[in-house]
Amino acid sequence: MGWRVLAASATGRAHLDGGLPCQDAHAFVQTGQALVAVVCDGAGSAAHSDVGAQQVSRSVATALAAALQTGPLALSDAALRPVIETTLDNAREQLTLQAARQGLNLSDYACTLVGVVAEPHGGWFFHIGDGVAACVFQGDLPDAVSLPANGEYANETWFVTSSDWREQLRLDRFEGAVQALVLMSDGVQPFAMARGGDRLFAPFMTPVLRYLADVDDAQGNQALHATLADPRTDAITGDDKTLLIALSA
Repeated sequence: MGWRVLAASATGRAHLDGGLPCQDAHAFVQTGQALVAVVCDGAGSAAHSDVGAQQVSRSVATALAAALQTGPLALSDAALRPVIETTLDNAREQLTLQAARQGLNLSDYACTLVGVVAEPHGGWFFHIGDGVAACVFQGDLPDAVSLPANGEYANETWFVTSSDWREQLRLDRFEGAVQALVLMSDGVQPFAMARGGDRLFAPFMTPVLRYLADVDDAQGNQALHATLADPRTDAITGDDKTLLIALSA
């Protein structure tokens, strides 16, 4: 048993109008029955946050999947946290060296991180900053959700490049037969999360999951991108939008 992973990122209207690139990125790696998936959202105030998001998502997904091949998904927070911290340390070091070569600061690559490492019967969310991770279970179990963390002021959040990233790294365990895993950047939250912001918005997510289960990967990826890039979303948010959905196959 493995995973079908479908994902898309779409540039928000604010960036399209300003001629700016999409500052979201996503990556995933499967190894046996295990899946590691990551979504990063670059800070709008950071000059090269698109590069930071791309590099962090790729390096964390690749390195974490390699480190987890021995199957530590059932381990405690105390055992898993150092593994994730090491992958983030390495990602930060790569960005620090790149910044030095280009005469930049690490903060120029600022991005958030929301990820999951899972097998078909459970796993862990790992999270720095905003964005959302969720697990939709088979049967009647309520969804497990890792919610965004924001600072004291509106639009303030935490970044992988922040000096206090270790204190902001959150791990949450979920257990049960997985139907789907959902990762999203904060640009998707206004229409994919319920009004209270604490759970998935079923009128949006249920039809999406049903459709993706019935089409091939190419059709599914195209449909996700079309949904995120639909001009009607501009009335909801001008932000970049990334949605990654992993179906337990």
